[in-house]
Amino acid sequence: MDKTPPDLQARLRRFDPGIHVPHVLAYGHRLSELGYQPDSIRSHIAGARHFCAWLNRVGIELGHTNDGTVRQFAEHDCHCCDNGPGGPLSRRYAFRVGRFAQFLADTGVTGASWPPKPSDDGLVIDYLDWLRRHRGLSGLTVHSHRKVLRQLLPVIGADPSRYAAALIRSAILARKGLECSRSLKRTTYVLRSWLRYLGTVGHCPTTLVHAVPTIANWRGSYLPRYLLAADVERVITACDTQRPAGRRDRAILLLLARLGLRAEDVRSLQLTDIDWGRGQVRLCGKSRRETRLPLPQEVGDAVLAYLEDGRPPVPEPHLFLRSAAPWTPFTESAAISKIVGRALDRAGIVGAPSRGAHLLRHSAATTMLRSGATLETIGTVLRHRNITTTAHYAKVDVDRLRLIAQPWPGDRSC
Repeated sequence: MDKTPPDLQARLRRFDPGIHVPHVLAYGHRLSELGYQPDSIRSHIAGARHFCAWLNRVGIELGHTNDGTVRQFAEHDCHCCDNGPGGPLSRRYAFRVGRFAQFLADTGVTGASWPPKPSDDGLVIDYLDWLRRHRGLSGLTVHSHRKVLRQLLPVIGADPSRYAAALIRSAILARKGLECSRSLKRTTYVLRSWLRYLGTVGHCPTTLVHAVPTIANWRGSYLPRYLLAADVERVITACDTQRPAGRRDRAILLLLARLGLRAEDVRSLQLTDIDWGRGQVRLCGKSRRETRLPLPQEVGDAVLAYLEDGRPPVPEPHLFLRSAAPWTPFTESAAISKIVGRALDRAGIVGAPSRGAHLLRHSAATTMLRSGATLETIGTVLRHRNITTTAHYAKVDVDRLRLIAQPWPGDRSC
């Protein structure tokens, strides 16, 4: 029995896609393959029919549509078939129609893309290729450099011949109140890298690198942000394992809390990275260093529970996928941090020192230290290249610090 609401049924009848019916039907079939629910499929098809009917009314051929056409449709004063009170379409509706436009582009029907994807000029493309080939940076790091450059170039300009020390310095100082010190330090790092490349290929003076101001950020001046072991257990047990998303989240949280993985480690983890026979997980972290860590029984059981009854049955090599259609892997590691943030809310933990995935990594290191593990052991698990990085966690071991603390001299210090 068709559960489509009467008003939606009427809308489907009013919006006649005409000769574009085959594309609408193919779109509906594709949404079904991606795992969309029937109600969602009907809503998306209604938007696709609306778009096709509007194209027929204004006289635009489907094959000639582009980004501007989709935007024009989203902003037009909609009185199509007496539909609604008129005015531009809602952002949600426009985004839904944009998915149909993207489907048409992916299948080669049009050249439209919604939302428009920012493009890089030739010089930026060469710089990013230089980072990959000559600096050996990973794809994630290159992507991070691209994001920072897209924020900087509108300020400093895309013509390196016009760069000057005052312009470079003012561009960084203008962002001082918009970013935290750590984020601003990353911005200056990318800007120096960009200027160093331009100077190497002769597009600007090499001395411009020295015009980038230094951001004060003393290494080790802050304490590691962590949760107590009891709070970590509350976060893990708060997952609803009766739902597929809950089983996925519990497996992710256990990987973060027991092995101290980074968010990108979890995001990029693939099915073939788990060696079930040896009970190991293969990781490729910073600097493309491959490492194998033992897979604890608890973590392995949680991953198996997700694979057996939780992971969508799609031919995707990534281990963790989105719980709602389309079933695709996470595009950024920030999605893993959001899972941690939601878990903190479910566990009722208020005032956590941070809400990202690194909170559980720091908590794992702190717990190991307080359980008697050596800094060398902790550094091996966390895959630190330098023991001084691991030594940062020694500041939270208050009991051992008391053994070496000297008594306060009091008045004798005068």
